[in-house]
Amino acid sequence: MKRLQRSSQKNESGFTITEIMIALPIVSLILITLLGALFLQYTEVLAESSRSALRTDGQRLLINLQDELLFTIAWGEELDDNLTDPYGPTGGWTYDTTPQTLIINEVALDSTRQDDTRNIVRRRFNNCETSPLTSNPVALNNIIYFIEKDPGDLYGRLVKRTLTPTYATCSIDTSTGDPCTPVTATCRTIERETSCPAANVGSGNCTRADSILSENVIDMEIAYFSEGNAETSIPADADKIEVTLTMGDKIYGQTIETEVKHTIRKIN
Repeated sequence: MKRLQRSSQKNESGFTITEIMIALPIVSLILITLLGALFLQYTEVLAESSRSALRTDGQRLLINLQDELLFTIAWGEELDDNLTDPYGPTGGWTYDTTPQTLIINEVALDSTRQDDTRNIVRRRFNNCETSPLTSNPVALNNIIYFIEKDPGDLYGRLVKRTLTPTYATCSIDTSTGDPCTPVTATCRTIERETSCPAANVGSGNCTRADSILSENVIDMEIAYFSEGNAETSIPADADKIEVTLTMGDKIYGQTIETEVKHTIRKIN
């Protein structure tokens, strides 16, 4: 009986230290390979989700631009002569920057375009109450879209700045419908408000902060087209523009980029 027990113990199977030392690296290599493949697949899913979100964000930005672009009277090369921006870039606003800057010349209104009772606001050269409105020229706003980047940062902020006249204007008295100088509660003033960097709100003519539309814009390119679909380098000659936004983000160190485009022909 003792002999049979010793024989049984000798036949019991198991792993030796040598076998375990050989197997562990192999198993580890297999696990690392599987985990690496799963991680790559996961990051690709995240990257595609990020691209989709960037495309949606870019399309939203361009659609929101559409109303202002449709009703512009002209796209500008610089600010209107009668407008000023003490918080603008050194040398003033110009369209041919890198990335490009979009300058919109817009008729000043006393309410939104959706308001059927809106009226054009005019620059006051002649007495508003006793002169025909047409004896005073149309007042203009400038709306500026530009990309603001911190040094060394790949991604920038798409910023919207609005500049409205500081000169005297004529509008309409809501109680009588007659021309008036906007100094009374019933005389409408310009519906837009001048904006500036948040740190400067309340100084000068600035009443609100610039609108930060997106913080994931790498580039903005604008192509201008005149009649006959001929590309032009002079914004004021164009009746159609194509805006291209390059949107970007970073997923686990991987840079994700996508482009969105929108072409708009002005109505005025």
